[in-house]
Amino acid sequence: MLFWGTSYVFTSICLHSITPILLITTRLVISAGMLWLVVLLFYRKETFALKNFKPLLLLTFFEPFVYFIGETYGLQRVSPVITSLIISTIPIFTALSSRVIFHTKLLKINVLGIIISFIGVVSMLISPNMSFETDGIGLLLLLLAVLSAVVYGFILNKLASKMHPVLLIASQNTIGVLYFVPLCLFSGEKLQIMPVADVVLLSSLSPTMTFWVCLLILSVFSSSLAFIFYSFSVKQIGITRSNIFTNLIPIFTAITSYILLGEQLTGLKIAGIILIILGLILVQVRISVQKLMKINGMSSYFLR
Repeated sequence: MLFWGTSYVFTSICLHSITPILLITTRLVISAGMLWLVVLLFYRKETFALKNFKPLLLLTFFEPFVYFIGETYGLQRVSPVITSLIISTIPIFTALSSRVIFHTKLLKINVLGIIISFIGVVSMLISPNMSFETDGIGLLLLLLAVLSAVVYGFILNKLASKMHPVLLIASQNTIGVLYFVPLCLFSGEKLQIMPVADVVLLSSLSPTMTFWVCLLILSVFSSSLAFIFYSFSVKQIGITRSNIFTNLIPIFTAITSYILLGEQLTGLKIAGIILIILGLILVQVRISVQKLMKINGMSSYFLR
């Protein structure tokens, strides 16, 4: 979550010099090449079953393909902090999807958490004079990313137990390159590195060096290690418990934005962060908490 939280800031910096499609494709090429090298050096005994190929194609279609399109183009219109907050609502949509598709029971405290998080998101999207200050198209693109991540999580939950995380993400990013290369070639866009005046911490670096540092961080940490760690977590503790840690993404993004970009957080946005994180925690409450409250003799109204 640290690697994903910081990625919105580094992506925002790179987008000054490169188009979204070219950025995503370059990230995946670097990531896939590095991961296959790791597989060859340390995981040669891991085998790839052909029966996993079709689910892997579907997995990759939703993420990184659809997800990165929604996230990266949305980030062109919305600030890194707002982007991370929208993305951090993935557990809420996962819970709602589980309720609709798998008829998973939502406790009243879960519903309360969804409402609180929604209020928090709204408070982050309006200015102090109560006007809507966030780009609508950007929000729709980020919503597309959120929904694709929900589907990705459900498919990953099944594949994670069948493939080693490094092999899984190496295969995922390789297929992702195949999805993106035609779009990259069709667009005909070229790299044109431009100076980014508002990068505080990296101001001593040249524009070219700043771009490549950010791109390598995105490729190695955000597109590789973060996905490997996440798939390993899903394999060990399941998709629901793994998603709890998504709550940390906005915090890491806000800190990174403050350090690198000097972005200030208003009181309304800080309140929104608190509400969203509180709501996300309540959404994740499960039966274990219900048993604990019954043992302590506390009211179970919100846990019915």
